[in-house]
Amino acid sequence: MNIIKKIKNLDFPFGEYIVVGSGILAALGLRQAKDVDIAVTPRLLKKLKNSGNWKEKIRWEKLFLMGDNIEIISQLNWEKYPTTTQEAINSAAIIDGIPFLNVEETILFKRALGRKKDLKDIELLNQYLKK
Repeated sequence: MNIIKKIKNLDFPFGEYIVVGSGILAALGLRQAKDVDIAVTPRLLKKLKNSGNWKEKIRWEKLFLMGDNIEIISQLNWEKYPTTTQEAINSAAIIDGIPFLNVEETILFKRALGRKKDLKDIELLNQYLKK
């Protein structure tokens, strides 16, 4: 999957979304992403919900909008990860015009998730930072 092309095809307004999860790893060529996770502002979330093009799903007591290998996250922060969507957007790493959760924040995010695959991603990101 070409993550940059997939995100650009969504044509979301700059400043109202940020790619999170494994997105930065794919953009940096560290590993492929199986899907795209995007956190959005409340304004963009409302627009997407009203479009009828997304399937709504509640997970972890939060609203997600599901599409073709795309998950829209309505709220980035939670108990173990306090960074808000707006804070993440403000400190984004811009790659090919796309805002990604920066490497340091991605490490914090994945550490908070703590799954086996997240720990592997943290290793890849730490190796990247050492270069």
